[in-house]
Amino acid sequence: MILWRISNHTTLDGRGGLYASGRWHTEGRPIVYLSENPAGALVEVLVHLELDPAHFPRSYRLLKAEAPEDLSVRTVAGAELPRNWISDQIATRTVGDEWLASKSAVLLRVPSVIVPETFNVLLNPEHAEAGRIQVLWHEEYPWDARLLRR
Repeated sequence: MILWRISNHTTLDGRGGLYASGRWHTEGRPIVYLSENPAGALVEVLVHLELDPAHFPRSYRLLKAEAPEDLSVRTVAGAELPRNWISDQIATRTVGDEWLASKSAVLLRVPSVIVPETFNVLLNPEHAEAGRIQVLWHEEYPWDARLLRR
């Protein structure tokens, strides 16, 4: 399985999760948010940016990682979540925090809030299988100013 990420980080150590809560975890837990394709990674980054196109973060990297097909993966279907899961971050954080604590699977596929028909993939870097996921390469992300044109 190929996974993608756009961020300032070029590793899969999950340090960012220690400093801030996200949709699927509470601050203080290492976690890595990834997408199943580069477009998904881009959409997830763009929704959080409030920038003038001249100020795109040049430090952001597009990272490509490979996860062996035999890794443990759990998928959270939309039907498993409360109806208001898109606006209820307590519910989604509970799902993610319980998954992280249980170490039941190294990867958790979760519906994207932005495009619920697609999935993001969360990595638990503290899971025994995490070391089998390898960064293949990373490069400066080639921002296109049209993405933020208003």
